[in-house]
This record gives sequence, C-alpha cells and structure tokens, in this order.
Amino acid sequence: MRWSLRTQIVGLVGAMLVAAMGVYLALATRVVTADKEASVYDVNALVAGTVAQQVGRTVDGIADKLRYFGQEYEITPGDAERRARSLFDADEAVLSLEVFKRTEGGFERSFLFVDNKRLAELNLTADDLTEARKRTPAPLEAVQSAGLVLQNASLAPDLALVRLSSATADGRAVVIADLRPEWLLSAVSTGHVYKVFLVDRLGRVLAHPDGELVIKREDLSLLPVVKDALGGKLARGTEEYEANGVRKVAAFARVENGVGAVVVEVPRDEVFKATNELTRRSLLFAVGVVSLALVFAVLLGRRVTRPLRELQQTMMVISRGEFGVEVPVAGPTEIRSVGAALNEMSRELVRRSEQLQKTNAQLVQSEKLSAVGELAASVAHEVKNPMVGIVGFAQLGQESVDHVEIQEYFKLIEQDAFRANKILQNLLEFSRPPEMEIEALSPNDVVMGSMALCVHQLQMQGVKVDTALAEGLPAIRGNSNQLRQVLLNLMMNAGQAMDQSPKKLITVSTQTVEAGFVEIRVADTGPGLADDVKDMLFKPFFTTKRRGQGTGLGLSVSRTIIEAHRGQIRAEGAPGAGATFIIRLPTASGG
Repeated sequence: MRWSLRTQIVGLVGAMLVAAMGVYLALATRVVTADKEASVYDVNALVAGTVAQQVGRTVDGIADKLRYFGQEYEITPGDAERRARSLFDADEAVLSLEVFKRTEGGFERSFLFVDNKRLAELNLTADDLTEARKRTPAPLEAVQSAGLVLQNASLAPDLALVRLSSATADGRAVVIADLRPEWLLSAVSTGHVYKVFLVDRLGRVLAHPDGELVIKREDLSLLPVVKDALGGKLARGTEEYEANGVRKVAAFARVENGVGAVVVEVPRDEVFKATNELTRRSLLFAVGVVSLALVFAVLLGRRVTRPLRELQQTMMVISRGEFGVEVPVAGPTEIRSVGAALNEMSRELVRRSEQLQKTNAQLVQSEKLSAVGELAASVAHEVKNPMVGIVGFAQLGQESVDHVEIQEYFKLIEQDAFRANKILQNLLEFSRPPEMEIEALSPNDVVMGSMALCVHQLQMQGVKVDTALAEGLPAIRGNSNQLRQVLLNLMMNAGQAMDQSPKKLITVSTQTVEAGFVEIRVADTGPGLADDVKDMLFKPFFTTKRRGQGTGLGLSVSRTIIEAHRGQIRAEGAPGAGATFIIRLPTASGG
C-alpha cells in the first residue's frame, strides 16, 4: 500500500513528536523517580535514626532512675516509698514500681508501689496492673542478663502499658516500672503518609500510630524490615518490600541500648503520587502538543499537496494527449518551480505535437507519392488505351459524311475521354495531400476504391485479384484517402512479394467479426512470413525488399494510420504458406 505525501508528512511529524515526547517523559520520569527514591530513602533513614536516638535517650533516662532507686533501696529499704513517690513526681509516665531481689530459688518481689491517683485518672485500678503482670510477666533472667528490657504489657481491651525492667549495677536486684506509652507515642507520631513505629527485641509492637496494634501486642517480626532491624548485622538500613498487597519503602534504626528498633515506612504509591501526577499531566500535555502538531502537519500537508494534486491532474490530462493544459503556479517556491517547468513542458509538447503531425503528414504524403510513382507506368498504359480510341474515332469522324455516324463517333470519343479522366482523377485524388475529414464509410467501397488504383498494375505483374466482400456490413468512421493508402500499400507489397511465386493471387475480404468491429483481410500466395520477420514488419525502416526497392516506411505508416482510426493491424503467416494482413476497425455505431 502506497501512502500519500500528506499522510507521510503527518505520520513522520507524529512519529517524531511521539518518539521525542516518549523519550523525554521516560528520561524525566526516570530522573524524578530516582531522585524521589533517593530522597525518600534519605528521609526515612534520617527519621528512623533521629527517633531511635530520642527513644534511646528517653529509655536511658528512666533506666538510670530505676537503677538508682534499686541501689538506694538496697541501702535503706525503709525509705523506699518516699523515694518512689519522688520518682513518680519527677516522671508522670510511671504508674507502678516493683523491686525483685535475687534469692537462691530465683527472684522474689520485695517492693511494690502503685500510684492509685494516676490510675484513677486513667480509669484504671491496681487490679488492672496485676492482671497485666500476670499476662505479661517480666523476663527477670533476661533483664539480669541484658541489663535492660523494654516490653509491651498492654491488656485488652483498652489498657496500653509499657514495662521497663532494669537490673542494678551489682545484678542483685531488678527494678520494674509500668509506664504509660505516651512518652513513646510522642516519639513515633507521624503524618498521614509516613508511619513510624517501635518494636522490642522480639519484634512485638511497643509503640505504633495504630493504638489497636499496641493493645494487641502485635507481632511484626515477620516483616522483612523488622527481620533486618533485629537480626541483621547493620544497625541502620533501608528496604523496599510488600505487605498486605501494598508496596512500601522503609528504613530502620536500632535503639542503642538494645531495647528494640525504630521503623519508618511509607507506601510507595504515596511517595510517588506527586511523581505519577506529574507524569500524568506531562502525558496529557504531550498528547495536546502532539495533537496540535498533527493539526498543523495536516494543514501544512494540504498546503504542500494541493498544488501537487493539481500537478498530478494536469499530468493525467497531458498523458491523455490533451497538450497545452497548464497548472496554476502557486504554493511554495519549489512547487512553483515545478509548476512553471510543467507548463513549459506542456507548451513544448504542443509545439512538438504540431511538428510531429506535420512530419507525419509529410511522411504519409511521401509514401503516397512513392506509391504513385510505382503506379505511373500502369496508369500511363491504362490511359493510353482510351487515348488511342479517342484519336481513332476522331479520324473516322473526319472521314465520315454521315451525320448519324459522326454522332456515334462523338459518343465513343466522349466515353473514352470520361474513362481517361476517371483514371487520372482517381490518381490525382489519391496523390493530393489529405484533408483529415472523418466521415462514415462503407468498408467495401474503401476496398473497391483501392483496387481501382492498383488492379491494372497488379495485372501487368501477372497477379490476379479476387474479392470476398460481405454484404450488409456496418459503416466505419474514417478518412477514405488514408484507408485506401493502407490497402494500396498492402496489395502492392503482396504483388511484389509474389514476384517469384508460381501462383500469384491476392484475396481481399471483409467481414464482421464481433459486435462493433469490422475486419479487412489482404491475403497472398507469396513466400510467407518467418516469426522474426513478423516481429519487425511494422518497425520503421525495416524492409524485406532488395536495396533500392523500398524505404521500409510503408507498413510503419500504415500502422500509424490504422491506430489513428482506433483500429489494429497485424500480420499472420508461415514460411511457404503465404501472408495475410488483418485490419480491424471499429464500426461507426460501436466507436
């Protein structure tokens, strides 16, 4: 399928713009995405590290107080309640305080203080704390080994509680404080996009923006980021993972005192929401630009192709033989140049066509005169007979005295004179330059007119001419002079071709071959035609006659005349079987 120039222009502009916009959007999106990813990773890591440091300092501050209380408790146990009260007054997050001493059988609680007033403010009782201790006992052995343990001791449905256990410096006692989680929740407060939470060393939630997860003591140890935070070699890091069907970008940082780790995470879609929106708007902008460019490309294509279409239409008119048609010179400089060149070509074609017609007419006339030259001897001989009769009857008329006999001689003289005049008139009419008058003609009349010119010449050569003319043939349209020239040329050629043949016979026939066409056949009994000769017969200057006996233009001119009459001429025959020339002409009604 061949595309038009306008389609190619629009397609090329569209493809280039789409490619350019696509590459630009891809590169811009990649750069923005990479920059955004780096920025998010940096922010997550910074937030995680900062919160981890804050949590570590807060935990260390309370742990120092607990260790100090434990040491003082071993020295003066009787003053423990007063010091506990002062500790409570210094830190509002503390709800209760316990001291476990190391014994031979394990650990035994030696001190318990509960601030009932603070519990009442929270709609809690000491029994709630007792139940929480039963559900989540402090890992005393682990505390003594690690020195510090922070755990979630919350109790469903509404008791949020954090327990901090610290061993004294000598390891003989463990001090435990039940704390309100607000001091941790303030550290993990975040917006609607970023989420910061704290897990203990086992992966359970200590503080989380979702309070329900704190109450349920949710186990997040299976999260990839929590696994890396608690079990990896790095104290800080970033990671991307999928949880509950949501792709997340996260960072972690371990709390320095080993109580757990801080995790910062954000949904990837939220991170790149602005980037996606920018990409979407850029894509819409690109579509708009491409659409606008295509509109301009279509307009430009029309401006370029309109004069080209006019050029094409003009060329089609010229190709049909209607020379002299010119196209308006308009459009871009290049198109105007082509249009001017086409107009000049059209004018030159008119000049060349006129010159060619004159040359062709001269060629036809020269061939006709050549035929006249060949007929001269036979015409002179044919005219001689009536002239002898005229002279003889004139002499007899002078000697006669009988008036009736003289009149009879005058009639014979008149008949011979008319006969000679007819012969000369036919020759003169044939040799005169033709006037291209197209009229309805009888095919049989054209044949008989041609035979009248050459039959005597052929008889002098010993050639017999037969006819087989069909009756009732439809008329054809053409110029009788030119058609007679073609038939005369064919019959004269046939007579010359049979010069050495034992049988010399030319048969001229007419017939209707199909609706709208008539055929005229000229057949001879000459040597026939070889295949290579048949292919060359109608080419200019080709002849089978001896040097000096032909120009080789007769059949070429004949074909030109027949084709000008919208007909066809062809030759048939084989070596030794004679030759037949077939002229096919359209009828007046069919043409």
